[in-house]
Amino acid sequence: MEKYALTGTPGTGKTSVSKLLNENVTSLSEYYKEASEGKTKSGEWIVDIEKLNTILKTSDAKIYEGNFAHKLNNIDKIIVLRCDPIILKERLEERGYKKEKIMENLEAEAIGLIFSESISYVGENNVIQLDTSNTDIENIAMNIEKYMDGKIKVEEEIDYSERILEWY
Repeated sequence: MEKYALTGTPGTGKTSVSKLLNENVTSLSEYYKEASEGKTKSGEWIVDIEKLNTILKTSDAKIYEGNFAHKLNNIDKIIVLRCDPIILKERLEERGYKKEKIMENLEAEAIGLIFSESISYVGENNVIQLDTSNTDIENIAMNIEKYMDGKIKVEEEIDYSERILEWY
């Protein structure tokens, strides 16, 4: 059985989409406390990826959902959810993120950091990206399931790098 990572910067829709999938999904956030030595001053878990890999070694999940999912050892394919930084900013503000954390995530999204990291882990042919900016989560979940079933090929090109110029 192929194992998938469903990943992306915070606010791109990972958790919302994963709840709609008809697959065995493991949310990594359920294991952050166990795979961590504590939290940062701002309250974020400092996750030890090797510990997380060890904890999940016997998992029978088909999909691993979370910010670090693309870094897991047992992943065959990676699905990266992306979002226009303008929309992402609104989502993160609604969640109460601090300005510094918002900018950190917007910059990561604009340069496609998680997409690039994902390619380095499993290769370009095993990574897709889906834009959640203006598409409802039901359609995103449906496209993920079709992709996993081999019914569609996803070759979406997403580039938000020009957004950086608007910030400086």
